[in-house]
Amino acid sequence: MDALSKPRSAQLKIGRFILTRWLGSGLQGKVFQAFDPVLERPVAIKWLNPPGGDDAALKREAKSGEGRIVAKLEHPNIVPLHEAGVHGGFPYLVFGYVDGTTLSEKRTKDGTMPVQEALTMFRAILDGVACAHAQGVLHLDLCPGNILIDAAGVPRIMDFGLARLAAAEAARLDDDAVIGTPRYMSPEHFNGQPLTARSDVFALGLILYEMLTGKSPVQAESLLALIDAITVRDLELGDMDALGLDARLQAVIRRALSRDTDRRFADATEMKLALDETLAPANRGGAHSTVEFLLNRMQRKANFPALSNNLLELNRLTDEASGSSVDALANVVLRDYAITNKLLKLANSSLYGRAGIGIKTVSDAIQLLGLNVIRMTCNGLAFFNSMQGGDSHLRDALVSSFVSALIGRHFAIRLGRRDLAEEAFICGMFHRLGKSLTIFYFEEEFREIERLVEEGGLADEAASAQVLGIGYGDLGMAVAGRWKFPETICGSIQNPGPGALPKPTKPVEIQQQIAAFGNELCELAARARADQGLALLDAFSARFAGLIEISPTDLVDLLRLALDKMEEFAPVLGLELAGSRFMGRVGDFLALTQAALPAEREQS
Repeated sequence: MDALSKPRSAQLKIGRFILTRWLGSGLQGKVFQAFDPVLERPVAIKWLNPPGGDDAALKREAKSGEGRIVAKLEHPNIVPLHEAGVHGGFPYLVFGYVDGTTLSEKRTKDGTMPVQEALTMFRAILDGVACAHAQGVLHLDLCPGNILIDAAGVPRIMDFGLARLAAAEAARLDDDAVIGTPRYMSPEHFNGQPLTARSDVFALGLILYEMLTGKSPVQAESLLALIDAITVRDLELGDMDALGLDARLQAVIRRALSRDTDRRFADATEMKLALDETLAPANRGGAHSTVEFLLNRMQRKANFPALSNNLLELNRLTDEASGSSVDALANVVLRDYAITNKLLKLANSSLYGRAGIGIKTVSDAIQLLGLNVIRMTCNGLAFFNSMQGGDSHLRDALVSSFVSALIGRHFAIRLGRRDLAEEAFICGMFHRLGKSLTIFYFEEEFREIERLVEEGGLADEAASAQVLGIGYGDLGMAVAGRWKFPETICGSIQNPGPGALPKPTKPVEIQQQIAAFGNELCELAARARADQGLALLDAFSARFAGLIEISPTDLVDLLRLALDKMEEFAPVLGLELAGSRFMGRVGDFLALTQAALPAEREQS
């Protein structure tokens, strides 16, 4: 093959093609510009090295490898393959010649690309890869050097030399050879896991990051260091924050670069959809359009339309102006056995002070507890039931919401407002509705929000507004309004804002502050460091002084009581507390803070 490394004469040929210029070489072979004397057009020829030096593998490549795969692909963002053959015992591929520069050369020359230019070009790259994925074709060597930019600025993907058909079995690279461009390989290229379209997605994430930041997140030079950086160490993605990239765009990149293949986009089509959705709200203007956009995304999830319809019907029948009968409401509740079962268990529990009465029917529960209590309870149970089966973050959020609800109920009684106790319970449960919805329906956005909270020091509301385009509170209020929740619940979802709160006077204000009290106390206990406990409880007491004067000791006692009640009611709700990080963290907080309280008293 050395005789053709750099042709010195126009008469050197591969097949019928006259070689005119050596273009370069790589791990897979050498590339030449050539002239097709039959069709009278310039072409690019890739003369392949034998895979791993294996003659049998070489023949397989010539017979059914890249040539047959790429010939299936016709797309304006893919360099077209004209034909394939064998020359001197080595396979070659003939591509359309594109007069341009590679993305790698462009980045070296121009540096960091403007965000809008980079995203426009990257969407075109995604289009080309999506075309391949739709036909079951993997590239497996996507990198800036394999993307040509033509004279019009259009990106064209070339070099499907590692492509494999994603057919019955997930593709794997032959033998243990490292074939391709290591800096842009996925973890599974090195750890023996199946190579799928998600492997291409990882490479696309690396390319997008590099286009936006001007550098690779894989900061290593030797092959072993590269493998370690990709498979073990966290990628260096700090430049995205430093450059002020939109949090939603960052979430897309982080998802594409997840080491866990299940968390990545399934293919280039899904990644493109996520990128388009991420950019769309910024162009539609206003919180209302953002809510519509997020609701449309939720509507595409399997359980959301059914949940919405159930809650709408439930709240329509229980609206004070509806005039609906007890039987009509009971019939709606009875459609769902799980909700009916949990409702009757709660109705007969100490929660409503009816233990031992023996309420056996939904109609009895409505008549004994009242239409409003059953309405709110069923809203909570329906929502909780639909959220079952989520990840540990969601399970913790649901447990936290229920503990907050128990605090709210107890707190209302402590304020001498037993008439508000059941309502306070439900308001506390739904205060973080927007957060629970985000965890369940927008998993990657939630992870980015948590990163901004933990690493960037942002409050939940500020971080969620940055990533979603709307805060948790506003999202929760909007969805609750769509579900026709009672006015009190909708009002209690609204975040009361930072700093010391004014003394509440209206029932809605009282419920809002009680709900915030329970939820913020739970979050404080779950997130506080051991040395922060007493100082944070003092600040918390000052924030809610307008609602009630309460000491850190009383707050610890209140949390302890709520956790004990949670243990009692978890089986009724079907919540598994074993292994709950929330319960563990709050338990640790209570133990450490309680131990510090006597010393605090002695000092005072």
